[in-house]
Amino acid sequence: MVSLMSKTPNYDAKVKAILDATMPGERVCALTGEKWNMTEEEIFWYKKFNVPPLKFCPKAIFWKMSLFWLTFSWWWNKHAQTNKPILTYIHPATGTRVLPDKEWFEKDFTSEGKEVIFDESFMRQLHALQIRVPLLANQNIKEPHKSICMFSFGDIESYFVMFSQTKNTFFSSCVSQVEDSSEIINGVSIAKSFDVLDSQRIYNGKFIRCSFDCMNSSFLFDCRNCEYCFGATNKRNRKYLWWNEQLSKEEWEKRQTEVNFRSHKQIDQLVYQFKTIIGTEAIWPENFNEQAINSTGEYLTNVTNVKESYLCLNGVHDCFKVIFSFGDSHDCAFCTGHTNLQYSFCDVNGRYSLGLKYTNGCQNSQNLEYCVQCFDCENCFGCVGLYRNKFCILNKKYTEEEYWQKLDQIKTWMLDRGEYGEFLTPDMSFNPFSDSGAPIYLCADDQVCKLLNAFDFDVSADGADGLSLQDHHKAKNIEDIPDNIDELDADDWVGIPIFDRGQNRYFAFLRPEIEFYKTYGIAPPNRHYIARMNNRTKESNAGMFEQTTCKKCSKEITIALNQTYPNRLVYCKECYLKYLEEKG
Repeated sequence: MVSLMSKTPNYDAKVKAILDATMPGERVCALTGEKWNMTEEEIFWYKKFNVPPLKFCPKAIFWKMSLFWLTFSWWWNKHAQTNKPILTYIHPATGTRVLPDKEWFEKDFTSEGKEVIFDESFMRQLHALQIRVPLLANQNIKEPHKSICMFSFGDIESYFVMFSQTKNTFFSSCVSQVEDSSEIINGVSIAKSFDVLDSQRIYNGKFIRCSFDCMNSSFLFDCRNCEYCFGATNKRNRKYLWWNEQLSKEEWEKRQTEVNFRSHKQIDQLVYQFKTIIGTEAIWPENFNEQAINSTGEYLTNVTNVKESYLCLNGVHDCFKVIFSFGDSHDCAFCTGHTNLQYSFCDVNGRYSLGLKYTNGCQNSQNLEYCVQCFDCENCFGCVGLYRNKFCILNKKYTEEEYWQKLDQIKTWMLDRGEYGEFLTPDMSFNPFSDSGAPIYLCADDQVCKLLNAFDFDVSADGADGLSLQDHHKAKNIEDIPDNIDELDADDWVGIPIFDRGQNRYFAFLRPEIEFYKTYGIAPPNRHYIARMNNRTKESNAGMFEQTTCKKCSKEITIALNQTYPNRLVYCKECYLKYLEEKG
């Protein structure tokens, strides 16, 4: 029976009937046509949140939600009022406009509020509202200093960094305590390093993967507490290794002097050798989970009761199918990119909130549904860009009594139309499909783009490359970049457009960037920085899973897919640990 205290009795009665009739068993995905098994546990979460079952299989659901993930994307949009260029994560061709953070918080966009039109799709009305209401351009959590950054936690003199806390660092994402480094992804406590992925506590390292507590080393994969190593895989507490061969200190230092990272020709050969070893010889564990109690998935660290999830850290507990979950997040299902999120369902990028459903980018809020980038709000439905508001629908304010009456009517109407229970539509995302999370983190291809009807436009559309890069008659090609950093004169290259034919987009060198390469002896990059970062991200295990067998004992195991190393050698945990005892 519907609770006598229910504030949406008509909706509750209708969704209860749907849930009561929902039984576990085989389903056919409405998007892909694939079959999947809807389990009792999945149904438990629908009942917990009082929502209708999802129509797509879990894989397709995350493909749709990942269109809203913020990858390493940088675009020139325009100030919503002055049309001045603003560097942001929102591509201008999506139609979504932006304001500088400080200006945004000074606005009250309830002025854009509209009545719901019941003979028109609610999602269309919500999308129209998002086009009218500008969003935050940078979302810096802590004010950066002399930096080009977004979602900053206080970056200092860093350039093109996201979700980060860095100093004198370039082209990095999801990092903290990083200094004097470049091209770091998912790293903590890293200094004087280049090209580091999924690693912590690295000093003076180059080309490091899945390693911890290492220094003065290059080309490491899955190493712990190693130093003075060049080319090492699955090693523990080692020194003076050269492609896994033990050398004397003197011989190692002699070989090291012959390596020239200042030249691309030599770097490219070494990187090829390194990636070949990772993909064909190194041993991968069935997952990289640590202190994951009663949990299943990949990249789970210090979590409890987290099922079928990906990259969850530092206290997450009691969640089902979540991705990129951090801190005290709990009792969530089908949520992604969140920090300290509680009792929420189908949310993207929520922070310090509870009771979010089908929302994107909401913070410090509670009981929001179908909202986009609302901060410090409660009890709002279908709102965009609100700050410190409550009892709003499509940004229009109501009294508390009016709100609940209207909400019951709208949710019942949407449920009847088949709209309630579906995530935000792809035309409300911020980037073209190629720069969304779907292909980068979830192995989606162009066919998925068509199935989702995702944005598929040229990345340079509407001047997204920036005014300074549109003076193309001065442009140079990647092939013109000198092989050796010593041959690159900053005065001839800083600010000059460089065309990356493979990406069909332009980029330019920064003066501090060139100084970094010269200081640390690194060849100048010959790919667009977005392509470099996205390709590096694809070296990590992805958020999609498959059944396979241990390459050692043939035990059945579940592993994450890997777009760069699809045929890698994966051992079950028992065989992997035994291998480390013998070879590490």
